[in-house]
Amino acid sequence: MNSIKPIIIACLVSVFSFAMNFGIFVLGYNRLAVPFLQEEQRMANADFIMSVIVGAFALLAISVGLIVYWSFGVNRHQ
Repeated sequence: MNSIKPIIIACLVSVFSFAMNFGIFVLGYNRLAVPFLQEEQRMANADFIMSVIVGAFALLAISVGLIVYWSFGVNRHQ
């Protein structure tokens, strides 16, 4: 059962990291870009922005999760 605990923690850290990054992006985008764009411009760019941002944040979250899992593995062997 101890071997599953680092996996669960790494997955939770990954999900939390993704949610925080996405939340910060949405808040920043709403404050910085939305006042200067028209509705048509926002809708035209939304699919491109979301495809790039969601992919990048998912990759970052998976990387953070793997680093957390690896750090548990290194500490367990010492």
